[in-house]
Amino acid sequence: MTSDVNESDMHYGFCVLAEDMDKVNFKNLSNHGVTDLFLDYRCLNTHDKAQVETWIQDAKKEGISVHILAQIFNDDEKWYNPTNQSFADAKIKELKEYAGLKDLAGIHMNYVRYDGASAAENDNCTQAVSDFVVNATGELRKDNPNLILSSDVMPEYDQLKKKYCTDYSVISKHFDFVIPLTYFGNNNENDTFIQDSINSLRNHSQGAKIWANVQTFNNSTQTPIPLSEMNLKIQNISKANPDGIFFFRYGLSEDIDFNNLHVK
Repeated sequence: MTSDVNESDMHYGFCVLAEDMDKVNFKNLSNHGVTDLFLDYRCLNTHDKAQVETWIQDAKKEGISVHILAQIFNDDEKWYNPTNQSFADAKIKELKEYAGLKDLAGIHMNYVRYDGASAAENDNCTQAVSDFVVNATGELRKDNPNLILSSDVMPEYDQLKKKYCTDYSVISKHFDFVIPLTYFGNNNENDTFIQDSINSLRNHSQGAKIWANVQTFNNSTQTPIPLSEMNLKIQNISKANPDGIFFFRYGLSEDIDFNNLHVK
């Protein structure tokens, strides 16, 4: 694993969509304690490589690490079977292209799982997802041992293999940190559910750190959650002592000052 991620400091990171890329105020975020930004891979469809690298470097100047957020076995709501080796090989090639961006701190992999496999397919698909993780992380670290690699994971540890073709013992061994996908409105999730998910994933981790995941806006109104409510949620989730908190997303969030939360 990458040693840079094993520091004791708390991390606070925002997902940034390509459409919001040019709106980001790095100095303001840095002054408010933001440590990481997860830039959606579609930024390379809307901006050229030089523009993206300049953005990464501007963030770095303010002490903010940038990770590319990549899609793996699902993109635009379409699932791709992990047993398709040609697809997996092409995806690793794509990830290596992202890793070539100058001053990039890491790559976060979204949808490192497969939904909807039949019982007969489950074992093969689970093994294929695991093989992809081992191969992808190995290739990326061979090129850059300091690259921070992370992944999302569904929050229900006891259902990961059966429902999502995810072998958590592999995921948590090869990624530096994982982020459980807990959002408002999903499965009646509340702060206690999120705390339990963090604790369960930490207890079964083979080395990966555990971040929390917080949605910053109301699904029905598409408006930011009030700052007082968001601060309370952060305080509650932080009782589980996550190593970081991933916020979805920049542009639909109140201006949170993480320096004044006193969560750890």
